Amino acid sequence: MFFGIDITQLIQVFGYPGIFAIIMAESGLFFAVALPGGSLLFTAGLLASQGYLNIWILLSTVIIAATLGDTIGYWFGSWVGPALWRREDSRFFKKKHLEHTRDFFNEHGAKTILLARFVPVVRTFAPILAGVGEMRYSTFLFYNVAGAVLWGGGFTLAGYFLGEAIPEVEKYLEIVIISIIVITVLPLVHQIWLARRREKRYNSDMPETMTLKDARVEKMNTQGIIFDLDDTLAESFQAPSEGILEKLFTLAERMPVAVMSGATFTRLERDVMKRLPAHRTAQLSVFSDNGARCDIWKNGTWNTEYHFPLETEEREHISKIVAEAVEETDVFNGEEPQYRILDRGTSVSFAALEDGAPQSKKSAWDPNLTKRPKLAEVLREKLPGYEILIAGKTTIDIVRKGISKAYGVEWLSAHLDIPAHNMLFVGDAFYEGGNDAAVIPTGIKTHHTSGPEETEKLIDQLLEG
Repeated sequence: MFFGIDITQLIQVFGYPGIFAIIMAESGLFFAVALPGGSLLFTAGLLASQGYLNIWILLSTVIIAATLGDTIGYWFGSWVGPALWRREDSRFFKKKHLEHTRDFFNEHGAKTILLARFVPVVRTFAPILAGVGEMRYSTFLFYNVAGAVLWGGGFTLAGYFLGEAIPEVEKYLEIVIISIIVITVLPLVHQIWLARRREKRYNSDMPETMTLKDARVEKMNTQGIIFDLDDTLAESFQAPSEGILEKLFTLAERMPVAVMSGATFTRLERDVMKRLPAHRTAQLSVFSDNGARCDIWKNGTWNTEYHFPLETEEREHISKIVAEAVEETDVFNGEEPQYRILDRGTSVSFAALEDGAPQSKKSAWDPNLTKRPKLAEVLREKLPGYEILIAGKTTIDIVRKGISKAYGVEWLSAHLDIPAHNMLFVGDAFYEGGNDAAVIPTGIKTHHTSGPEETEKLIDQLLEG
């Protein structure tokens, strides 16, 4: 029996279709997290050894179901995006399951898709988080199929060969199933224990006299820090001040620092890169166009590490769709629109106001964040192959699918050999659909800033530490 379910009777009554449905659901549908996975496979293998099922049909059924289930989970995660982290707990969904899975991802990286097959709960949420975090699909597919074969085929064959080796093994079926459940749950229990130990250690290390911001910095155990640009290091569409930029460069001489923005390379080159003196030994990286391009400071010069431009035809098509969506949604409420469509090479951006509009006008255009989400929703329907990211006070960025700040974080994490959860991202747009929210599924720690003044104070704290 498993949660009141007689697995043997279930298999005998529903046969291959029932096995297929349960394995598919438990592999990637969050509401099916409590279904019996490994125990069902093992029992099915035992029954196959007794002639109730054909082992070859059973193996094919299991592997296909497991692969399909993870695939559904991946595309579901890709569809819901970071909003999943803000979903309220329910009978079938617990945010703690996401958190445990994220810890597993932080420890094992892409291999989580394979290893998670052997860990209940994590097995269900791993493909969903892979989709949320926009893991490259070819990488996901490789580990998905490998995991389906090793887990689905392995558990099934283990039950089959045990049934072949032990006479009347069905008499011991309940003991065998309980043993399997205990063994498979142990990795999850270990992961929870590690997470709680880390949290306890962090809490005990924080001095009682710390301010809230000091506590956040200490708790994050920061080994690298990434800053957004607009409304973080500088006012929207403005250059950072000399003071904050000097502090940024000084911080970059002590630890890896990156500036990651939806701004164009040309603007970042002008406002940040060319302002770094050649003699400085800063550990500084600059990611433009929401992570579509990366340049790193090496030996007194800037070097391009990667660049993912959009084709001319793509940019023209996107620009046309943006114009159509603006007219369809009427986000300007019948007023004469002054928006601009900016062709940035690696992205196309909608800017609601004229070039050089004052900050007060920008702040007043969409203060309650109702206009751009409405426009973004239509753009997502019309441009399914692209990321639609809300940025700053008046902007929407359209970039290639799979290229976002999350990609930039994961690339930098691998380049520096620093786990994402040991880095800090400072930004202003962590709300749903915001271009900073894309980094949340990577596991990086986040700090929401109210603007350059607060960001400068945070840098001061890091320099003092």
